[in-house]
Amino acid sequence: MSRILAVATRALARHSGGMTVVANRIRALRRRRGLTVEALAAAVGIHKGHLSRIERGEKVPSVATLEALALALGARTAELFGETATEADILVVRRTERAVMRDGAYAVQAVLPGAAGRSAALYVVEPGEDFLRHDRPAHDGQEIAYILEGEVELAIADRVIALGPGDCATYDGGLPHRLRRRGPGPASVLVVIAG
Repeated sequence: MSRILAVATRALARHSGGMTVVANRIRALRRRRGLTVEALAAAVGIHKGHLSRIERGEKVPSVATLEALALALGARTAELFGETATEADILVVRRTERAVMRDGAYAVQAVLPGAAGRSAALYVVEPGEDFLRHDRPAHDGQEIAYILEGEVELAIADRVIALGPGDCATYDGGLPHRLRRRGPGPASVLVVIAG
C-alpha cells in the first residue's frame, strides 16, 4: 500500500489538480469531524502551518503524512484522493422531507439546511407583502439571493433594493437583511448561505 501511495504522491506533485482534490478532502473531513487545524496537526505529529499549507494545496504531503492524516481522520486513504465517497459525503433532501417554516404569509423551505461541517445552506423563501419586524437575520458568511418568481424588495441594513425574476444579489450575511414581496402576485427567492 505504501508503494502505491508513494507513486500517487509523486503524481500529485506533478499535477496540481490532483493536489487540489486531496487538499479539499482533508479540509472537508477535518471540518466534518469538528477538528481544528491545530488539533489535527497535533494528532498527526506535524506543525499546524504545514497542515494549513497542505489544505491550501501549497504543499504535497509525504506518504507517511497522508497515512497519518487518514488514520487521524478515521478515513481510508482512497477517501483523501476522492476515489471513494461515504454516506457522510452526500446529503439528499427529498422534496417531501423539507422543513417548511411559516409566519403568516411568509414561508421558508429548507432545501438544504445548514449544519456543522457543511459550508453552504439552501432555502426557498416566499416572502409576504410586509417585512417581518421580529426577524432580522444576521449570520456569518455570504448570502446570495436569486429571484425565481415575482418582484421583491431586499433590505440590507439601510439600503432597499428592488429585484425581479432572474436578478441576483449577494451581501455580507452579518448585515441585517429582510425580504418582502412587491405587488399582488406570488414571489419566491432562492437563498444560498455560504461560508
